[in-house]
Amino acid sequence: MSITKQVDHLFKLRQPWESLWDIAYRYIAPERSAIFPTSSGINETSIQDEVFDATAIDHAERLVNLLMSGLIPAWGRWFRLVPGLAIQDPRDQAAMRPALRQAEDMILAALAESNFYQEAQPAILDRVVGGTGALEISTNPRLSIRCIPLSELAIAEDTAGRISHAARKTRYDVASLKRLYWDKLPEHVRNQLAEKEDTDTEEVYVTNIRTPENTWEYRVVLKAGPDIELERSTTRWPRIIPTRWSKIAGTPYGRGPGLRALSDVRALNKLKEFTLKNAALATAGVFTVVADGVLNPHTMVVEPGAFIPVATNSPNEPSVLPLAPAADFNVANFSMDDLRSSIQATFMASQFQPLGRTPLSATEVAERTREVAQDMGASLDRLQNELLLPVLRFVADWLQKQGLLADEVEIGDDFVDVQFVSRMAQAQWYEDFSSLVEVMNIAGQMGQIDPRAALLFDGEACLRELANLRGVKPELMRSSDEIDDQLQMAQEMQQGEDPVGEGLTG
Repeated sequence: MSITKQVDHLFKLRQPWESLWDIAYRYIAPERSAIFPTSSGINETSIQDEVFDATAIDHAERLVNLLMSGLIPAWGRWFRLVPGLAIQDPRDQAAMRPALRQAEDMILAALAESNFYQEAQPAILDRVVGGTGALEISTNPRLSIRCIPLSELAIAEDTAGRISHAARKTRYDVASLKRLYWDKLPEHVRNQLAEKEDTDTEEVYVTNIRTPENTWEYRVVLKAGPDIELERSTTRWPRIIPTRWSKIAGTPYGRGPGLRALSDVRALNKLKEFTLKNAALATAGVFTVVADGVLNPHTMVVEPGAFIPVATNSPNEPSVLPLAPAADFNVANFSMDDLRSSIQATFMASQFQPLGRTPLSATEVAERTREVAQDMGASLDRLQNELLLPVLRFVADWLQKQGLLADEVEIGDDFVDVQFVSRMAQAQWYEDFSSLVEVMNIAGQMGQIDPRAALLFDGEACLRELANLRGVKPELMRSSDEIDDQLQMAQEMQQGEDPVGEGLTG
């Protein structure tokens, strides 16, 4: 099957989702709704004509910012390379750390030089709103990362539940085709492109398919008569990396907070629309008039200081009467408050609202971060394993091919593992940290009664584990041998003190 037929087939399979995504983006991320082909009549100037309430828009953006700052802060070190399970000897682990530290610096520098952090934000927004987001990694000619809009993405799974096919329908501008693939184009296509403006676009299909050897084949095809292959490569890790908020059985696509809250979002938007219309009616008023030949209702203007000619001013037979509005604003406000609270809970925004008038303390922020991490623990784990880990593996493999990274740094095998150490990642270990501290405190209290209880725990090992759960760098801690040397040095200094001097001092 040709690439175009494969891509068209994948996009045909996702058609039942398109109308749902279209509605979700219209009300939750209207600035991205125009990218969907089903949004007929929607453009950049009319994207918010149907939106009357910004509650979901604001909370979706807040959740994305929370995930960005809590998981992959651009200003910090959000992951660490540590010795894997195959390295058990502490001495071997200590010997590996300098090389791993250097590898961390190089990977972080490569991500910072690319547009990873800029493109991760819209990808996570797609994940929040539509349940599925994706990044595409390009190495032609340098490392660059781009968000694939959900409107351009189609995926499929194999029988093992793994993503096996990822396809993209997009358009490349003529300038990019000339710069990247000019030598791959036939002569007649070059002549056609030479007559076009650089800003004109051509339709391009991109696929990333898992091979039987568990590698990934990446292909770029220009759709023009007979398809023209622009690029083909085989990589160990995927170049199109989809991620889902939560997995839906029977479909490769995910379901996020935006889809779960969509019914409340639409109800709130419609209720807000009716409330605004009724508020306008209550402000400007609606009147009934008698067409008696004196009053012309088509030219009558209701405004301050206006004079309206009427046939009679009799209170019993008025020519103009106000029409009483039928809206009950108290009921409308009560219903909108309930809907806003439900949307706020779905997007997990209530955990970071101030307690009263005083700002949140560091302890309160840590506790609420733990609550957020607990509420979406499965989603965080999926984000780390489906998106962040493949990105790190691909970048590390690319740096090795460039000769900038040692071949021994093989992320994901038994020798090198990835540990996420950002604020939200550490919140997932809060239970382990608090449990260990609580048990050590109990052991200390029991040790005052039974000396054997105080000796139950290895204090040094417990402190190392607590430091690890808090993300403390291992190189900042002394090894067991260094601690023994320090203790021996202290004992020698104590034994070497002058006893005569002590006597004279006494």
